[in-house]
Amino acid sequence: MGSKIRIETDGQLERGKKNSVRVIVHFDKETKVRGIRALIHGAERTEAQYTETQTDSEGKTKTVMRTAVEHHDILREKILLHGEERMGFFSRIGDSMATWVGGGKHEVLGPGELEFMLNVDIPENAPGSFKGKKCSVYYKVDLSVDLPIRVDWSESVELELATKAPDRSESAPVHVTFPDEDGRSFWDKTFGKPVKLNLAIDRDVIGSSEKALAMLAVESPEPLKVKKIAINLIGTESSWAHGHQDQHIHNMPLGEVDSPAVIAQEAVEEFEILIPDIDGLTTRSGKNYSINWKVQVQLHIPWAKDPIIEVPIRIV
Repeated sequence: MGSKIRIETDGQLERGKKNSVRVIVHFDKETKVRGIRALIHGAERTEAQYTETQTDSEGKTKTVMRTAVEHHDILREKILLHGEERMGFFSRIGDSMATWVGGGKHEVLGPGELEFMLNVDIPENAPGSFKGKKCSVYYKVDLSVDLPIRVDWSESVELELATKAPDRSESAPVHVTFPDEDGRSFWDKTFGKPVKLNLAIDRDVIGSSEKALAMLAVESPEPLKVKKIAINLIGTESSWAHGHQDQHIHNMPLGEVDSPAVIAQEAVEEFEILIPDIDGLTTRSGKNYSINWKVQVQLHIPWAKDPIIEVPIRIV
């Protein structure tokens, strides 16, 4: 056989029950084995890039980019399937030498197959699997066959846990204005036009690949030339790792709003928003990460700062 270890599952994991994972170890010939062990591991993984300044012996400094990585366990279980528990480093060396001269702590297994069944218990509150740019949640089974004198066999397989269906009963229409209650910023006052924007969406909880209805109202005290009105979906993926914070911005164009080239005083436009398939990056948060989304509408105005209005939404 090409593979010495095969790990099989019954499909997606389910919360609150025993999920079966079958492990098959194939031996082409008689093989000396100390032990066969499994690790069932579920964790939240986050990373954050940061800079570090170093000074050498000559007093020269340089800036180095580092990446901090942190794991927060959701579940972790070590299982001895066969043989002995893993030895320490020096004990392994001593046992390898003993094996070389005809001794050592091991069994001779094979040829043939050994089959083991693992039960993976998933907590009811376990978050679903996903993979982002800076953070992820994963579940996996690692298997190792401890071989004296030789390199150990190892195999790993990731297991999928679906995200829980959300409660949409709290969904409600959402409405924002520009400028907001804090007023116009210095840059908007200096380089922008004195426009007012109102943006409303019929609900603030939207499913991936679903549509929502939106309305944009534009008010201007003078004729306003508009090149285009662009709609974007903006996601902010925030992560923390060992005291360092990082972000990745997801920017997805959703199209444009049909509007006149010149808005005399006011214009009201209705349009649809289609949320794309975001590959599991729904609105969520964990111990060291968060993913949040907003719909952004930007007016492209020649020779002026583009006004931008944003509505926070939850993607499920």
